[in-house]
Amino acid sequence: MTTISMKRCLAVVLLAAALPFATSSHAALMFVGYWDVADPNAPIWSDTPPDGPLAYTAQEAAALLFGGSAADYTISTVDDTVANINRMGWYDVIGFGGSIFAQDYSNKHLGQYYGPTSGFNVGDINNSASAFVRDNLTQGVERNYAFVDDGVVVPEPSALSLLLLGLGVFVLSRRRLQGADHLFLQ
Repeated sequence: MTTISMKRCLAVVLLAAALPFATSSHAALMFVGYWDVADPNAPIWSDTPPDGPLAYTAQEAAALLFGGSAADYTISTVDDTVANINRMGWYDVIGFGGSIFAQDYSNKHLGQYYGPTSGFNVGDINNSASAFVRDNLTQGVERNYAFVDDGVVVPEPSALSLLLLGLGVFVLSRRRLQGADHLFLQ
């Protein structure tokens, strides 16, 4: 095996080994809408005793209101500008009031409810919380903004660098082969 063939084989092996690490990413988030925690369509906290209505994380509330699954959404409490996303959500905590927690914060009575509707500890921030319920908060004040991935796939910089490396190795090997062929033909 010649030196050029060995170098070419080595380059192909290195490129093949690196390709599994080349990934793609989605380019941008897109604003889809907002909701107030105390939206008129939200369940009333005391309507379904003794456990209360279903409780929602901010991402679950977005999926309920805009469709899809909770994992599709990124939530912000700031505004509808992508640059200001804070991955937080407004929640109403039974017996406590409004608070900002992580977009996937989950503290539910019996694992799914905003309750109990009686016997909770007043003033305890560790009570059940929901990002979509009418209880302590005022409509138009505590607002969550929902964003989804725009679906455009863009190669990661590592994929582009690997592609350029592979093309460079290919071009150099072709040039060397052409140069070697030229020497043998003379």
